[in-house]
Amino acid sequence: MEVWRDISLMWLILLTFVAVLPFGVIFYLAVRGMRRLRQVLKKYFPLAQDKVSQVADKTEEISDKVAQPVVELYAKAAQVNTMARTILRRNEP
Repeated sequence: MEVWRDISLMWLILLTFVAVLPFGVIFYLAVRGMRRLRQVLKKYFPLAQDKVSQVADKTEEISDKVAQPVVELYAKAAQVNTMARTILRRNEP
């Protein structure tokens, strides 16, 4: 009976090992992939940061150019409204 017990334990251990082995391989490959990704990012990340900052600067510059006429128009309208109120207020008793 002890022999069958030992055989069944070995069989269960083997089945467990076979069931866990793919997860171990996947984990190992994921760690290797993350290490490789980190190496690649160290190489290209400064370049990407530079390009992104250039895009942000250009976007801000263009948005300022586009918004400038609208802001000036509103400022002139506010000046005209203020002048009109001032003139009309002076005429009232």
